[in-house]
Amino acid sequence: MLFTVASILIIISLAVYLAFLANEGKDERGQAILSKSSRIAFMVILLGYIFQSFYFQFASPTMEQVRTMIYIWMALVFSSNSLSIKLLQRKM
Repeated sequence: MLFTVASILIIISLAVYLAFLANEGKDERGQAILSKSSRIAFMVILLGYIFQSFYFQFASPTMEQVRTMIYIWMALVFSSNSLSIKLLQRKM
């Protein structure tokens, strides 16, 4: 169930990203939006890595817990990128 929800979020997020890239990503404004949204997604990646490092260190998770955490983490990374593109598109 969680895998399905994460997969749907990732597919929707990729569609938003690719549509923006094809339509508006080539000019200066589009490049600025992509740059800012990529920085936001990178921060989510960094925070997820730090969280996982502490989680592995102190909790000794099972393989199923690790898999679930990765699904959630990747869905958050892709969603933060597409959401920031949409928000920055309205703001700029």
